[in-house]
Amino acid sequence: MTVVTSANGAVAAKANGNGTHRWAAVLLTAALAVLAMTVQWGVVTTKLDHVEKRLDELIVEARSLRSEYQSIERRISWLEGRSLGGAPERANP
Repeated sequence: MTVVTSANGAVAAKANGNGTHRWAAVLLTAALAVLAMTVQWGVVTTKLDHVEKRLDELIVEARSLRSEYQSIERRISWLEGRSLGGAPERANP
């Protein structure tokens, strides 16, 4: 857009085009926003993948600890039974 001043001091705007530079600015801004959202989405999904892997590791560890705890509980129960005299001695071959 070109600004033209006439002899009597009136200011008139003369358009040089049909506003394509305004549309280009809007489209450029929209494209940058879409690009930024895409990058952000990638960052979020990557972090969620890491969290999911860590949770899977924790689940496996919790299962192994539960199994170990049950094994210890059985041993303690067997020892308590022996100390009270309720369980017979195991025969050794």
